[in-house]
Amino acid sequence: MTLKDNKACGMDNISTEHLKNASKKLCVLLSMCFTGYLVHGLLPNSVLSVILVPIIKVKAGKISSLENYRPIALASSLSKVLERVLLNTLEEFVLTSDNQFGFKPKHGTDMCIFMLQEILDLYNLHNTTVFMCFIDVSKAFDRVNHQKLLCKLESRGVPKYLIRILVYWYGHQPMYVKWGNTMSDSFNVGNGVRQGSSLSPYLFNIYMDELSKRLNCCKTGCVVGDCTINRIMYADDLVILCPYSAGLQQLLRVCSQYGYDFDIKYNAKKSNVMIVRSREDKHLITPDFSLSGIVLNICNEIKYLGHYITDDLSDIVCLFGSIKMRFKLGSI
Repeated sequence: MTLKDNKACGMDNISTEHLKNASKKLCVLLSMCFTGYLVHGLLPNSVLSVILVPIIKVKAGKISSLENYRPIALASSLSKVLERVLLNTLEEFVLTSDNQFGFKPKHGTDMCIFMLQEILDLYNLHNTTVFMCFIDVSKAFDRVNHQKLLCKLESRGVPKYLIRILVYWYGHQPMYVKWGNTMSDSFNVGNGVRQGSSLSPYLFNIYMDELSKRLNCCKTGCVVGDCTINRIMYADDLVILCPYSAGLQQLLRVCSQYGYDFDIKYNAKKSNVMIVRSREDKHLITPDFSLSGIVLNICNEIKYLGHYITDDLSDIVCLFGSIKMRFKLGSI
């Protein structure tokens, strides 16, 4: 069993250690229970219930500000086991675009950085400007529309009995907020996938995969060999890129429309445009770029997946603790 030890229990007070150290007969009993869940399309509240514990982000910040807290979801250990069973069954249906690097076996943030670096290096070698936009999605996992997500699963051919159990799961999942030793009354939520869940990242990738397809249909972007690359995605961390300004704005319009269609909200204050200019374009005045009707800031340095990227390609800065270490482009 791959569940981690020393994790807080859910409402049922069953820990991971309980399951790992139990008799082997438990596997047979759990198999019977899970089969019953899938056959009848129902789940008990002891499996569904989730406790939300608010954790303060910045202790020196305002403790009365909602934005200064992030919730930690404590789910039952049995629900985590069930999620892994469902994930094994859904494996063939959760494949997404090659431009999505998040939550995939043998993929990681270093591959995103390397891919972006190689594209910029190639265009810089040919003295060509590249326009990029680093898009920040506000509370991405929390804004997933359940109904639209389930429609996407259905269109992928996911078996009906799996969709039915997910419909019940998201439609009847009771939430509780724990503050100190006090527990709130239960309530339900109509959107979002639970962060920390083994199944949620794959469902989120499916939810965002159509955006990747829409961007691909634009047929504009950076050409590398026989491929046109106009986006790099790591879950909700999105970079779109194009060698000319009109193309970048076209891609931004596609992102804006997708956000409108699927209840995705972009944080324009944290979304930034960066322009890696050719020698001839150093002093060229560029137009404004807008996302969801808001004009974006143009910056000369940005942090992406733990790396600082500069618009002059002089270096890429990596953060190690509080120390900035600089590596010449091509040395990573």
